[in-house]
Amino acid sequence: MNIIVGTAGHIDHGKTTLIKALTGTDTDRLPEEKKRGITIDLGFAELDLGEHKIGFVDVPGHERFVKNMLAGASGIDLVLLIVAADEGVMPQTREHFDICRLLGVRIGIVVLTKADLADEEMLELVRLDAAELVEGSFLENAPAVAVSSTSGEGIDALKLALAAAAGEVRIRRNDQVTRLAVDRSFVVKGFGTVVTGTLASGEISEGAELELLPIKRKVRVRGLQTHGREAKAAMAGQRVAVNLGGIGRENVSRGMTLCTADSLEPTQMFDARVEVLASAAKPLRSRQRVRVHIGAAEALARVHVINKAGEIGPGSADLVQLRLEAPVAAVMGEAFIIRSYSPQTTIAGGIVLDPLPEKHRVRDTLPARAFLEGLIAAGSDHRSVIRLLVRSAGAGGTGIRGLVGRTGWRADVVAEALTLSKADDEIVEAGLHWVAASIFSELKTAALSALAEHHKRDP
Repeated sequence: MNIIVGTAGHIDHGKTTLIKALTGTDTDRLPEEKKRGITIDLGFAELDLGEHKIGFVDVPGHERFVKNMLAGASGIDLVLLIVAADEGVMPQTREHFDICRLLGVRIGIVVLTKADLADEEMLELVRLDAAELVEGSFLENAPAVAVSSTSGEGIDALKLALAAAAGEVRIRRNDQVTRLAVDRSFVVKGFGTVVTGTLASGEISEGAELELLPIKRKVRVRGLQTHGREAKAAMAGQRVAVNLGGIGRENVSRGMTLCTADSLEPTQMFDARVEVLASAAKPLRSRQRVRVHIGAAEALARVHVINKAGEIGPGSADLVQLRLEAPVAAVMGEAFIIRSYSPQTTIAGGIVLDPLPEKHRVRDTLPARAFLEGLIAAGSDHRSVIRLLVRSAGAGGTGIRGLVGRTGWRADVVAEALTLSKADDEIVEAGLHWVAASIFSELKTAALSALAEHHKRDP
């Protein structure tokens, strides 16, 4: 099983040095990183634990590079929360921890680095400091491993803890279209344009035709690598480098999404359930300008809170519509982060409920809430979600492609849900469109009534 492990923690707490001690790979690749001794952009390494193949995403700890951290954090299965034994919990430790929690990471390990620089009393104080930070969270009962990346102390124990934690990671959903958030793009001499990212869902095979969003450009897969090795195919959960044909490097950038051709639509608006951090300075309000980080993309947006108060208080959760200033790719169930416009701090996070909604107005609050609460109740049950979406399409109905775009599910998954709902007389197939059975019945009655009235007037 392929597991993506992300680091999280304050600047200079030893994230990159720890990965080097675990894998032998120095993830600082940029000259500026070497010169300054800090991680600026994303770095990658791998570790083979036999049953599990670990792909590490090393993220920057400096507050100025949190957006780079977010570009890599969206695809992780497991987090190493790094706390230096000679310093303890620091501001970016807290922000990175909040980000991982808001993105829905559920498994992790607390790693106390630089153990050789602290005596037993200091180490115990830092251990208690870290325990207080994660109390009541997904890391509350996680192992806390003290290591020294320079001497090697604790590295074997950490590998054992990694293997145990990897065994708890759930297999990724296999109902979604192929989707890879591009976090790096570059040119390789003799090969052309290459993009990298974590394959969130589906698979990519050599020779396949895919599409780059939001520019809606068809591309061909000329070659693949997973962790530096050539491959014929890549599966969900792997770090992948994809050599693309049919597009130049100047047309590709971080934040784009590589996906199944003709499946998803770029969006500048989506409905979501949002949780505001208890530590946020003030409520999240309608018309507030924010920064939305989804996949590897960052986009400015305005908030429309879908409640009568028009705001969500710190420590609370509710429904919003985010109206973006630039298009992104989003799918139902995808996690994202909201940061304040200025100064840039993490204030909230959420889950996409509907990536292609209508624009809500204040008068739409009640019906919009009812529909979104129905989607939350339906969860990932294909038939329940499809039934809700078909009903919301009204008399015009909707087709399979439209439902793929709304859900991010493969066409065959959508078709099966439609067939099951049809068999239960919940929806009706009308040509290439599907309509809710109750609405179709009303249409039928109205049509027959109109015909009867016409013949009555003009027999």
